[in-house]
Amino acid sequence: MSIFKTKAIIIKVWKLSKNNFIYTLLTYDYWKIRVNKKNNLIEKTLDLGYIINCEIKTNMKSNIHKIKNIKIMSEFSYEKKKFIIINSFLDLIAFINHNIPDNLVVYELYNILNITVNYENINEIKLLLIKLKILNLIWILSLENKDITIKKILNFISKNSAKNIIKLKWIDNNTKIELEKIYKKSTLNEMLF
Repeated sequence: MSIFKTKAIIIKVWKLSKNNFIYTLLTYDYWKIRVNKKNNLIEKTLDLGYIINCEIKTNMKSNIHKIKNIKIMSEFSYEKKKFIIINSFLDLIAFINHNIPDNLVVYELYNILNITVNYENINEIKLLLIKLKILNLIWILSLENKDITIKKILNFISKNSAKNIIKLKWIDNNTKIELEKIYKKSTLNEMLF
């Protein structure tokens, strides 16, 4: 048994009972880790998209560890967002939870989620571009496309950081629809394999 400190983003929450939760964390330094936390009545319950600093007490007999000394650094603000943006963000979190292997350390993925959670003016298009960046990061996004504009956007996504990608402003509705089709096709292909 050992204790280590890390930064993490909560990507899944299971409620076992009124005050007992299991969280899946995407950590910066390690990989996806499942932890158990029993809340007392005065503690704030953690939620999806929270970025935290914490200590993890490992348990060699189980793949569910204990978490303590949690400090919430930031959270995805659900109150200020439209339903479609919240749904898109939750889709992104679910995709990461289901498609990123538990033992894969991906610093850039943590950084992408960190930027997404903390970006004040996140919208549907910016979330779509972030999703495409993640598909590119895990090698399931094809950069080939007949439409020259779409191909340029895909190449830009491939070569740039999330910080630069969310600065794109000129994407019109038709381009957005085509990018959504690419995302859906890529994720569907991934689920089939």
